[in-house]
Amino acid sequence: MNKLNKYCRKACFSTACWIMLLLISQVHMFAQTEEAALPRVKVSGLVKTDFFFDTRETVSAREGHFLLFPAPRLNDPDGKDINDKASFNILPIQSNLSVGVSGPVLLGASTSGVIEGDFFGQSNGDVNMFRLRHAYVKMQWEKAELLVGQYWHPLFVTSCYPATISFNTGSPIQPFSRAPQVKISYVPGKFKLSGVLLSQRDYTSVGPEGNNSKYLRDAVIPEIQLNAELTLKKQHEWIIGAGAGYKTLIPQTKTGKGYVTSESVHGLSVNSYLKLTGKNVTLKAYATYLENGSEVLTISGYAVKDSTDQDRGYVDYVPVRTVSYWGELHGNNTRWQPGIFAGYTENLGTGNKTRGPYYLMANMPVKSLFRISPRIVFKPGILSFAAEVEYTSALFGSPDSEGEISDTYRINNTRLLVSVLYKF
Repeated sequence: MNKLNKYCRKACFSTACWIMLLLISQVHMFAQTEEAALPRVKVSGLVKTDFFFDTRETVSAREGHFLLFPAPRLNDPDGKDINDKASFNILPIQSNLSVGVSGPVLLGASTSGVIEGDFFGQSNGDVNMFRLRHAYVKMQWEKAELLVGQYWHPLFVTSCYPATISFNTGSPIQPFSRAPQVKISYVPGKFKLSGVLLSQRDYTSVGPEGNNSKYLRDAVIPEIQLNAELTLKKQHEWIIGAGAGYKTLIPQTKTGKGYVTSESVHGLSVNSYLKLTGKNVTLKAYATYLENGSEVLTISGYAVKDSTDQDRGYVDYVPVRTVSYWGELHGNNTRWQPGIFAGYTENLGTGNKTRGPYYLMANMPVKSLFRISPRIVFKPGILSFAAEVEYTSALFGSPDSEGEISDTYRINNTRLLVSVLYKF
């Protein structure tokens, strides 16, 4: 009996030990499963301070930080140009913070989300205030991708854009905008086809009530963009892409004489691009044809074509057309990276006899503009020091009845820019 009791006690102890080990292993496995199911959060960002000097007053945003082009001539009573004045500034407002979240697999797709903001502010009156840049959710399957939220406008191609030191990133030659959107992409391999529906928020079209998203909202139909991109990787990496888009605006829902109106103006965009990444250098090229594109910070827009009923104030509209071309070459060395950007944009007018008024970006009738920006970047790790010379020459004029900008004169500006950037 004692031997039996002793045997039973040993058996119970052994069984208890095995149960305990099993429970511990199950708890460990459960904890690992829970850990895998929990979202992974990554915080990143940059701290950047820009020191810049301009030889002339500029058309720009945020105390001169986001440069578009030199200010046109503004004469005083003695005929002296008031805008012929140099200036400088030091600003760290481009510094930003980003929170990325990688979540569990849902509906067969890996999930992620991003919220990103900077201190650029929403207007010149709230510089230094934190603002939303990007906020989106992404679902990624093996051959498809869905993005919902605020992200770069498709005309700002994230795989091929100017790497200038200046925050303008080539604007107004390179279209620049972030927009709320729904983007669906099909990626069967080296080829990527995307369709995007967009609204407007921070970057809006200009019209009779100034810059406002209501012109697109009143049209009911979102902007539509399609893009196709091919990536080839052999000895070098080639990225070749093209896109097209279409949008409709309703500038007024009530005429100046109080009558209901729903007259619209349309806009077409076509773009193409090429990027070649070699061992030592990267080459980029981009071309755009754009109608009615003031919301992406280009020199286009639209105008009143003619009056269709003077008694009731009815008018019709016509888009202002532009073309833009730019190219960039820069080194790929991890420590020293020289580079140069060069671009040109031209206002092609409306192609019709036009009554006016014109609704253009910054309300500035720019006939054409070219820019050249050589730079050098020194990167001793996550800290980088950069210097850039940005020369911009703009041809200003006055819109005429033929839909063209005539009586032109040229204004130039040279910006000297030094930047210190720390990424984390």
